[in-house]
Amino acid sequence: MANIISPVNSLQLLVQEEVASLQLTQYPMVNRLAKKVTSQQVIKWNANVGGAGATGELTTASVSTFSDDDYVAAILPIGGARLRNSFQLQKEDIAQAKAAGKGVLRDLFAADINSGVRTILEALSTKVYTGTGIAADGGVIGLVSAAAATGAYAGLDPASYSAWASYVNTAGANRALTADLMYATEVGIARKGGNYTSIYCSPEIAVKYKNLFAAQLSITNQLPAGQADISYTGLTFSGRPIIQDVYAPAGTLYFVDENEVALYSFAQNNSQDRQGLQFSIGELPSDNPDAEKYVIYTKAQLQLKNRAKGVAVLDKITQ
Repeated sequence: MANIISPVNSLQLLVQEEVASLQLTQYPMVNRLAKKVTSQQVIKWNANVGGAGATGELTTASVSTFSDDDYVAAILPIGGARLRNSFQLQKEDIAQAKAAGKGVLRDLFAADINSGVRTILEALSTKVYTGTGIAADGGVIGLVSAAAATGAYAGLDPASYSAWASYVNTAGANRALTADLMYATEVGIARKGGNYTSIYCSPEIAVKYKNLFAAQLSITNQLPAGQADISYTGLTFSGRPIIQDVYAPAGTLYFVDENEVALYSFAQNNSQDRQGLQFSIGELPSDNPDAEKYVIYTKAQLQLKNRAKGVAVLDKITQ
């Protein structure tokens, strides 16, 4: 257990404990994605944007033209924005808890730290989908922007590099989820030479999927007489799990190759690694002599390494 002696150092231990105690399974995408740590303010990698070609010719022909794939630097920012929660405690409450015993003092701080970490993880779980990279999103660029058929991502634009675009199955208006739409998206992924390891969607879309295939199922009841359960212990499509995520955008299914997506967090001198994520805590100046103010934050970024093959989208689905 942490012993509250010096504020920031001891609270850092509490942050570690509270993050460790949280069940990341409540945050499906944050939980499942590979976690990476960096102290560089850019995430940089070489992206293959295609360009190579093959030529058919006679064996007597001279070789006069050459082509190969283009590798271009893809760059994402990290460390310049954060997702933050702050709290303050009255010194009277701290003194009273300290007099009652170190366990009471620990619990006083732990309650606010637990709330702060949970709030940050909830925000991050939303931003990995909807973030546009602005400060209000903690700088995170989520799948709505990253897995798009148009628009620049990581400094590369499909207007210049046609291979740098995700497969998106969309429509002008919402439509019902059908098996044909699911299979069409799967074909679209294959046409781009991609793959997927899981499908992320809202719970409402997951129910639509259950209803879609329920009529094709043969249910064997193994419960005691008079009891029946027609629910599911898990959902799959073509052998891949369908992940119900309350933070996923409405009306959209993301076919994700989790080998191509990573969640980075920024390490600095006041951060600690817990379950692959870097969390920092600091003490803030207070304009009230009887109050202590603290801040908890993380600096994160989502990386889609191969835009064309890493994620495909099926959207405009009626919930």
